[in-house]
Amino acid sequence: MKKLLSGKYFPFGSQYYRAPSPHKSEWDRDLKNMSAAGFNMVKFWIQWRWNNPAEGVFYFEDIDELMELAKKHKLRVMLNTIFDVAPAWIYEKYPDASMITLGGKVIGPQTQPHRQIGGLGYCFNHDGVIKHFFEFLEAAVERYKNHPALEIWNVGSEPELTSSMAEMRLYADDASKINDMLCYCDNCKRKFKQWLKEKYKSIDKLNESWNRNYTSFEQAELPKTRNTFNDIIDWRMFFVHTIGENVKRRFETAQSIDKGNHPLMCHHVFIQGFPVTSTANDPWNVGQYGDLHGFTQMDDAMMIDILRSCAKGKPVISAEMLMLMGYTLDLPKYIDENDIKKLIFRGIAGNLKGFIFWQYRPELLGREAPTWGLTFLDGSETPWLKSFSGVGKVLQKNASFLLDAQPMKAEAAILYNPENQIFAWASTGNEKTATNSLLGYHKALYEHNYVVDFVHPKEIENGILSNYKVLLVPFPYLLNEKICVELERWVKKGGVLIGESYFAGWNLEHGHHEKIVPGYGLHKVFKARQGVVEPASEGLVTRIGFTKDNSYKRKGEKITDNISIEYFNINADSVLNEEYGVSIQITEDLRFIHKDDKVRGTIVKETLISEGAEVLARFDTGEAAITIADYGKGKAVLIGSYIGLPYLSDGNESNGKLIASLVDYTAAIKKPEIVSPAKVRADVLTSGKDLMLIIHNLTSADTEAYIKLPLKNISKLKEQFDSSEPAVTSSDNESVVYVKLQPKEVKVYRA
Repeated sequence: MKKLLSGKYFPFGSQYYRAPSPHKSEWDRDLKNMSAAGFNMVKFWIQWRWNNPAEGVFYFEDIDELMELAKKHKLRVMLNTIFDVAPAWIYEKYPDASMITLGGKVIGPQTQPHRQIGGLGYCFNHDGVIKHFFEFLEAAVERYKNHPALEIWNVGSEPELTSSMAEMRLYADDASKINDMLCYCDNCKRKFKQWLKEKYKSIDKLNESWNRNYTSFEQAELPKTRNTFNDIIDWRMFFVHTIGENVKRRFETAQSIDKGNHPLMCHHVFIQGFPVTSTANDPWNVGQYGDLHGFTQMDDAMMIDILRSCAKGKPVISAEMLMLMGYTLDLPKYIDENDIKKLIFRGIAGNLKGFIFWQYRPELLGREAPTWGLTFLDGSETPWLKSFSGVGKVLQKNASFLLDAQPMKAEAAILYNPENQIFAWASTGNEKTATNSLLGYHKALYEHNYVVDFVHPKEIENGILSNYKVLLVPFPYLLNEKICVELERWVKKGGVLIGESYFAGWNLEHGHHEKIVPGYGLHKVFKARQGVVEPASEGLVTRIGFTKDNSYKRKGEKITDNISIEYFNINADSVLNEEYGVSIQITEDLRFIHKDDKVRGTIVKETLISEGAEVLARFDTGEAAITIADYGKGKAVLIGSYIGLPYLSDGNESNGKLIASLVDYTAAIKKPEIVSPAKVRADVLTSGKDLMLIIHNLTSADTEAYIKLPLKNISKLKEQFDSSEPAVTSSDNESVVYVKLQPKEVKVYRA
């Protein structure tokens, strides 16, 4: 990161200008106050609609003045080019500029609470619009490429299909709103067919995938329902391609003018709120470009790990740190120092190298007024601005270390697959079926102090799994042949694969369901296959009990000389009328889960038929629920339900303990260990012999904890805010730190 910056400082500041707010009379005083508060960076928006009011006419006087004021007050500037607000003259020049929904609605131009000047709604596949789009970018970069206050070009603020029109993405959470799906204009129809031709090469290949009998690509129909999978997956992935190509061109255009004098970046939005089905938001699609990468940050640890993972070694920053979200008469709660420390030092632990708060002053325009601000409405200091400033000063004190420091290496990874996300929406009507499964698994590992990466299908095909000991695949219904071939090879070489029900159940290449599940031959890796599947009992939740009973045998029938299939009858009388249905008995403890704990699965109860696998857990009716098998030098664990979803939604502690226990049971991974039962997160960053320990109380109660670190000979730690020194005992192999923590408190120590 140091080589990208103009000095030795840790980027820290806020968004300031989104025309026409704040008012010009406040600029000088506000920037002076920012500098006095210890900020070293400020972000200004250059907006297409505002700064290009007529064709061939550019208005940059406001940005000119702000750049000079930033220089005056020694603030470095991130210039953020904002393209989603197309000028009024664009819609006059091109009456067909707007996107069109499946239901036939023309959506542009329009305003949003956060795009008060209007202009939203044009189509990214309209060549005429996009020509002027890039003319604006060229003009902006040309004007400011030599300004001494400029530090970073941010050429992509949350690039996604719906351009922040919130209502247009809601159908991904509720398929009954499918008529809002974008975009069905003639330009998209034409380019989609071109894209299909480039992807499939021959009409026979398309017909095989879609199960059609087209005679030409011109006959390919735009999907209008979610009733068939491969066509709707292609339709939505076409827009991922569209956004990716647009962002790639932004970087190429800016680079050609700036000539590498300033680092280039964009920042993506979080998958939780911007589903790939409706927004074409795939962080890997845009994170591959630029000198550094960023995201819009909220209070969620998973999005940090996704950011770091998709950037692949590039420095990453929080380009929009959101904490005071709200609307008119729908106001946010006050935030305190620990709230701020949590977001910032959770980010630091995840390798973030800068923080830009959204935003300095509360919004004055539209429905976001009067929220979001670090200051009061008149620009005066709030308690949270004072706290934010104080955290920034600690960051600057440690800047040299933080810019070079790295977290512990992730040895466990979770698969994020955009095509599977779309499949989840098409099959269940809600993409969150997949997204919340990812969140549930990540939450479980995060709370047990694992460092976790995310991997993407295109990376698996390129051999990235060799970096990890364990891969977890929540809600794994749709994979593809290349992924499955690589999974088999990786497990055989020593990897640990943990997956859930209907693993690789959909054959993407041929557009049909697999006849044996797990699919693509992976039942041979798991040494188990799917038996009878039924809905999870009461409340869509079923319970699982651990047995680890190698000697347990059931009646079986031989289907080959070497394979015995268990069969069973569902015994409804054995299901007790407890909350969420089936009761369980766990007969042996694992690392984090005890025999009396109850684990819940959701959506399906998939009975597993062992073909050489050991049964780790059984449903309450006795059938195999979780199996583990040795395959080559590795292991494969199969779970006959979905357990990440209920952990996120219900917070059932046993589910989280199960997920962490499965990782612990199958792989030796170095990480901080909480010796006491306290719910505490500990993260370690190192740079050479220097070290930072970040400890966060994850609960709202006082707690104390002994934290065992896989680091030797730590003799002394000093807290960076209050200079306190915890008790430390150390040996040649490990160190143990004792801390007392107040509710949700964050402690930051340097060795």
